[in-house]
Amino acid sequence: MEKNIFYKSVLATILCSFFPMLIVACYFTYLPWNMNRLSLDESDIGFFILFFGIFFLISNQISGRILVPKFGTKIIMCIAICIIAFSNVLLMIVPNYFLLLLSAIPTGLGWGSSAPIAGIHAHLIEKHSNKIITPYYAMGFNLGMFIGGIIAGYFINYNFPPFYVFSSFFIISILISIIIYKLGLPRNLDFSGAGEKFNIPEKKIIIFGFLLFIIFGSTGIVIDWSSLWLTKDLAAPLYLGGLGLIFFSFGGIFANLFSVVLINLFNEKIVGCIFVLIGSFLLFISIIIFNLYIILIALLLYGFLTANFVPIIIRQAISQSSESIPTTVSNLTTMGISATLFAPAIIGFVAEKFSITVNMYALCFIVFSSGIIFLNIFKSSKD
Repeated sequence: MEKNIFYKSVLATILCSFFPMLIVACYFTYLPWNMNRLSLDESDIGFFILFFGIFFLISNQISGRILVPKFGTKIIMCIAICIIAFSNVLLMIVPNYFLLLLSAIPTGLGWGSSAPIAGIHAHLIEKHSNKIITPYYAMGFNLGMFIGGIIAGYFINYNFPPFYVFSSFFIISILISIIIYKLGLPRNLDFSGAGEKFNIPEKKIIIFGFLLFIIFGSTGIVIDWSSLWLTKDLAAPLYLGGLGLIFFSFGGIFANLFSVVLINLFNEKIVGCIFVLIGSFLLFISIIIFNLYIILIALLLYGFLTANFVPIIIRQAISQSSESIPTTVSNLTTMGISATLFAPAIIGFVAEKFSITVNMYALCFIVFSSGIIFLNIFKSSKD
């Protein structure tokens, strides 16, 4: 692969993870405002995320098995980004909960054809270049959360109307999509091949998918609920609600950016397992102390120490799979995101009946346990 094509396609992949997450980070920073506008409680939000997850899974499987083999990754990513941006405009203007749930349909369809397909794009680049770039793809999500949280805090502090904020994102999404299409892999390097029928994934892929199921279900506590947690349980001002996402994502940005250095300095086992154990333990201690500033520092460290967990899991899975990259990534993503069919309702129920803080404790326990499981997989592989 030529250097020019390599760098442009990597940038396209990062943009495809960065911009949708920027929009989502803004939305969840505005979440307390939107809940108040529509008189919603935590269970309502949990059910919304469940509805979103159903259509994410449908979109993910159709895109990975049918659309990508037929059209390639670029055009699917570009269309999906515009759908995400438009659906978030709807989320901010719908007048009632029923229409909010209906708006979860295009949101789920857009995300199901965006993030996972960009992941396929990233692994195709790795295949053609023999270089590790998946952590940079993951960095795009953290960068989007970081900048999105800052932007939303600024807009909320100065009372910018949400409709104009998210309408602007929709206009920008069209420009971003054009850029991604221009920079992405050329057709001869993009995926080509027949679509594969649905079948039961291999046993080892199911194990990796189970890990992603645990991680995606629990990480949603930080992404979806941290703003509400800081403003409700820790009594932070509304415009500071995005600080949790900002600190969490800032740590993740550096971890992803220097992922190759970290892996070479230590190894994948330490970065993918031991770091995760340390990060979840530190966050657990900070929650016990329950001081806003200590929690923010802990979220920064947690973001740094866990940022390469998912990329390493996916790399391990693809290297051991006998199926095509689109099918493997689709299966992994489907198993991971299927956590949204169960986790939101449970998280929402616990948040309403007890507190979001209880969910944060559960996050630490679940992620710590996942690190132990992954550590055992590494030991088994070595043996």
